Amino acid sequence: MKGKNLLFGLCLCLWTSLGWGQKVINVPWYEATNTYMFDIVKMELTNEATIITGQVNYFPNEWFRVVGRTVLRGESGKEYKLLKAEGITLNEQIFLPESGRMTFQLYFEPVDAGEKKVDYVEGNHETDWRIRGIILDEKPQRLEQESDCLIRGKVQGHLASSRLVLMGYKDDDRIQEPYAIIPIRSGEFEYACRLGECKMYWLVFTDELARAAFRPVNFFVEPGVINISILSENSYVDAEIHGGKINNQYQQYQKLSEDKFHFSDLYNRYEALSNQKLYFTPRAMELQELMSLYSKDKMKSDSLYAIYQQLEKDKKLYTPQLMALNEESKNLKKREQKWKEEYMAEHPSVATYFLLMDDLMSLVDYQVHGFPEEFDMLSFKNVQDLESLYNTIYKPMFPEHSYTTLVATMLQSLKQIEVGGRYIDFTAPDFEGNPVTLSEQIRGKVALIDLWASWCGPCRRSAKSMIPVYEKYESKGFTIVGVAREKTVQTAKAAALQDGYPWLNLVELNDAGNIWFKYCVGNSGGGTFLVDQEGKILAICPTAEEVERILEKMLK
Repeated sequence: MKGKNLLFGLCLCLWTSLGWGQKVINVPWYEATNTYMFDIVKMELTNEATIITGQVNYFPNEWFRVVGRTVLRGESGKEYKLLKAEGITLNEQIFLPESGRMTFQLYFEPVDAGEKKVDYVEGNHETDWRIRGIILDEKPQRLEQESDCLIRGKVQGHLASSRLVLMGYKDDDRIQEPYAIIPIRSGEFEYACRLGECKMYWLVFTDELARAAFRPVNFFVEPGVINISILSENSYVDAEIHGGKINNQYQQYQKLSEDKFHFSDLYNRYEALSNQKLYFTPRAMELQELMSLYSKDKMKSDSLYAIYQQLEKDKKLYTPQLMALNEESKNLKKREQKWKEEYMAEHPSVATYFLLMDDLMSLVDYQVHGFPEEFDMLSFKNVQDLESLYNTIYKPMFPEHSYTTLVATMLQSLKQIEVGGRYIDFTAPDFEGNPVTLSEQIRGKVALIDLWASWCGPCRRSAKSMIPVYEKYESKGFTIVGVAREKTVQTAKAAALQDGYPWLNLVELNDAGNIWFKYCVGNSGGGTFLVDQEGKILAICPTAEEVERILEKMLK
């Protein structure tokens, strides 16, 4: 979990006494997990057994398995064995029903009364489920300082959801640890935290995060009590938020924007097209069905996705009705952008600083991997105008805020990370933990900077295609430096060994160096950047054939 000074939230009445030596914990707090598809929705502690009610929430017809070697491991180091299961068969594949949800019970040896926390441990492999720090003796805590924030909320609908994840704005859960995993009990949640400066965060339901299809609740963590009512899935607005000066300022901006431009009406028209199946062309829908059918066949799936991408490039992905609505949306957003920039200039605050930062972030996100249509939809965002607001108003007003450093990084990246621009230097550890500076490795050489990840199939296939090129031209002044974006060094080492990369590889753990952000590849798996001996970017995401053609001319 991020931050050692996080406080556990004020809790509802937790322990329900059912008899001597028997307690029930509904949706217990825990500190970390490596899976959001599996959750512990209840624990019963008795003298005879510790009974966990588990719930898997994922896609219909997908399978899971609970292995018999699973244990609960106490803080004392003692392990409590899994005795039996009810509702599933241990060690066998269990396929989820059409609801995508299944509930079952796991019986473990009784946990000693002295244990305050236990870990759920399926095994040591990275794919084995692990839930760390399950709290058995939770004590309510109050806000201890004026700077603390109490997040208090209610949930409407979302009946399948038992937890919320508090995470940084646009954080990638594949890499970055959340700030907290908050239980929802009887439709309510509560969490007291101390996260430092006021800035935007996300609340996301764990089951939606597991499926990578979620609508986050945006809000500012700031001193005092923040009341959040999360609305049902079908609402245009995700939540109603009350409390805090900065949240109120942001809510006021959103209301003024809606009253002036009526984006909710536009949203309803998009929904109507979707409901009438007039969003995608027949060919696009056919490809979507095929990609779903062959989702487990990587070669077939990648081939279909390439066709799908070409369809988008050829402007044959969307129907004429949707394209007309997109044009209307673009014109409306262009008008809104002009008004928003005037608003940011006239009402400077952390809330409007977020708007400035978010505008730049949207440009950064599409700098490398965006399609022309996406650039077209963002063409009304002028970097020079945003930079002027930053330099004249926000940087002087908020010199110590993290947004100030972030905006400076984005402005540099938008100017440099393009063909003809200059690569951005960085230092990252190798697989043994030794710090390595990129410029020292590529000085005087034509180099391919390969940003990849063990979980990114296209990145790894691209890297493997470069091996013959590397072997052919390494002695002539060509090199490759790879950087893996990971949570652990072990996953990077295993992937590099499996793929047989012969070049130096570094690792970017938990986005510590912000390298992906600096290179405008955001939360994607990565990208490749070919640079010449002077550090000028020659090509972005070139194929192996394109790299070889360039090297043939440069390294004769």
